[in-house]
Amino acid sequence: MITPAARTTVFCLVLLCLSGCNTTTVRTTEFTPAIQEPQSFSEDLLLDVGIGIFNPGVDDLSKEQEGVYPQVRRAEARYMPYKLMETLQMTGNWGVVRVIPERHSEMDLWVDAEILKSDGESLTLMVKVQDAAGKVWFTRKYSDTASKYSYEDQGGRSPEPFQGLYNHISNDMLAFRRQLNPAQAGELRTITELKFAKAFAPEVYADHLETDGKGNYRILRLPAENDPVLLRVRKIRERDYMFVDTLQEYYGSFVDQMRDPYRSWRKESYFETMALRELKQKSNARLLGGALAVLAGIAGVASDNPYAQAAGAVGIGAGAYVFKSGLDKREEAKMHIQSLEELGKSLDAEVQPHTITLEDRTVTLKGTVDEQYAQWRNILGDIYRTETGQSVPISH
Repeated sequence: MITPAARTTVFCLVLLCLSGCNTTTVRTTEFTPAIQEPQSFSEDLLLDVGIGIFNPGVDDLSKEQEGVYPQVRRAEARYMPYKLMETLQMTGNWGVVRVIPERHSEMDLWVDAEILKSDGESLTLMVKVQDAAGKVWFTRKYSDTASKYSYEDQGGRSPEPFQGLYNHISNDMLAFRRQLNPAQAGELRTITELKFAKAFAPEVYADHLETDGKGNYRILRLPAENDPVLLRVRKIRERDYMFVDTLQEYYGSFVDQMRDPYRSWRKESYFETMALRELKQKSNARLLGGALAVLAGIAGVASDNPYAQAAGAVGIGAGAYVFKSGLDKREEAKMHIQSLEELGKSLDAEVQPHTITLEDRTVTLKGTVDEQYAQWRNILGDIYRTETGQSVPISH
């Protein structure tokens, strides 16, 4: 028969063994290639796509949240839209694809997203795609897990660890685009042009479109192709395209400067995230095992059996050691988090304002890009007033 002392000793030993076990998790990433439409759409029916700056997914960017670093999220919210833009452009399934914050220009299709999770190991986005007529094509959550091989040196090449996620978004957008017939695609492009015209010549185009209570647009009538006001508006729109294209150089330069430090951060974050998870597992197991061993030891010491008392003393000592080991692991985890914070700060320091040169002037982009877009719309209003002698209440 097993004595109480033996049971206590065995119980403590089992707890110590369990607290020292390691858990290994193996993850794989299934890569999704981007689909190129085999029967390409006619050029006049290619839809232009605007991608907004992503929502960082942090309620208060001035305060650090658990596992989220505001400096990194602010940069990611500008980096990820550009990577999606490159993916859509690569497929050739769309017309002009540009990063445009706050919908400051008119496009046939809009993509908005929120970053739900981004730690180098996993990326989760909530994506909404809506057309110029106000119809929401879809709102979906996309998640991807990077493989450790994504961060290995591949002869100087730096593949995007989450390219499969961007490809998946692109493929879903293409699936909805295929559902549009030529007439529907043409109507979307016309609505986009009329919305732009209405912004600059509301006195002329106010009655060409109507909206319902849900924000959906419907064409009431079309202007004549030789309408002189429409021809002027189209020239204004060409200038708007020029400025939008210029700002893509800003985003491109931003991404180029960010690429290396961001890749380094994600690589470090990838391994730090796995290390943190393993440390927390070990820490929790040791804390629990140590606490239970101490309790079992106290019960043994309190008994009348001298053998149980001796075993209990051993259990208390061993349990206290395991408990302290768990606390040490927690401190080690904090050190990893601090290193991630420093990486986030260094990444934020890499991103600086840029100066871009237009045809007739030089513009320094400082502050928010939204402010620069607002200034540009005012410039377009000045150009239109100069050409037509009319006032333009630009509201964007």
